[in-house]
Amino acid sequence: MVHEFFNPAQAAAFDELSQKKDTTFEVRYFNVHGLATAIRLILAAAGAKFTNIFPGDNWAEEKPKAPFGVMPLLKEISADGKTSLQIAESDSIERYLARKFGFYGSNLFEETAINTFVSQLMDVNSKIFVRYFAVKDDKELQEKNRKELVAGPIANWIKYNEQHLKDNGTNGHFVGNKLSLADFRAYFFICLLEMITAEEGLISPEKTPGILKVKEVIDSDPSIKAWKATEDYKVLSENNARMLGFP
Repeated sequence: MVHEFFNPAQAAAFDELSQKKDTTFEVRYFNVHGLATAIRLILAAAGAKFTNIFPGDNWAEEKPKAPFGVMPLLKEISADGKTSLQIAESDSIERYLARKFGFYGSNLFEETAINTFVSQLMDVNSKIFVRYFAVKDDKELQEKNRKELVAGPIANWIKYNEQHLKDNGTNGHFVGNKLSLADFRAYFFICLLEMITAEEGLISPEKTPGILKVKEVIDSDPSIKAWKATEDYKVLSENNARMLGFP
């Protein structure tokens, strides 16, 4: 039997709901930012109504029902409640929402550029999580890995992306002159880099004005500011810091 997330019958729901702006959303993920960070930022920036659903103690029961046994999962529901669609995997969810709400470029070139920046960020991000956060209980190994990451992939990411952002006018955007999936994806990554490279001071207004401008633009967005002022966001941030081992 085809899993409900991959049932071709969903095609009609996608055709209908992808064009509507009055739908509501359910974001099913743990009570941290994690892989749902960009998803929630996009929904907030779009002014969409969404509810966070945390599995809690029921995740063991729900896990087998998820397409790949993992989250996040997204459900979109029509205004009349009669039509809904479901999407699995953070990358697919982000791209669907970015396209729906106009955060995926104005043409195929911009869409491809956005995908490129997201892809190379994900590569560095994966290395950081495997070599730094995954070994947080071994402080000696973590610090050794941190220094190697800072000297290698992190320094390279900062170098190349700062230059690109400068070439793009230091306007706070990776592609063009408006918010895109690349900006949302980079936001939390920049926050992580500020903490991980604090000792070396690699992220600063003097050294990386372009990178910090991306963060500034997102932080100043009225809809995102409203989302970040909610109790939900504050709890997510506290839990996230605790999970990653930050004070």
